[in-house]
Amino acid sequence: MTVEFTKHEEGSREYVLSWVEGRHQSTVQIIKYFAWSHLPERLKPFSREVGLLAFYMVTALPDGPELTTGLRKLLEAKDCFVRAALDVE
Repeated sequence: MTVEFTKHEEGSREYVLSWVEGRHQSTVQIIKYFAWSHLPERLKPFSREVGLLAFYMVTALPDGPELTTGLRKLLEAKDCFVRAALDVE
């Protein structure tokens, strides 16, 4: 998936926040944690893939408690994947 609609650095907090302009505050609050540009290069691919899945979900689904819960659980999974990648040499 290629996302080229923003002037921000891919993976930056501003980049992911541009996905949710005008959305419910709970969606805006959680999506910022899917940024990946701040991570070391070896961890970015793991975080990026989950971040792009979050992008798909917020563009395909309406705001509401199920989207927020799904994003929160996806964020928990992303954190686990990134921590697991710390053990990859």
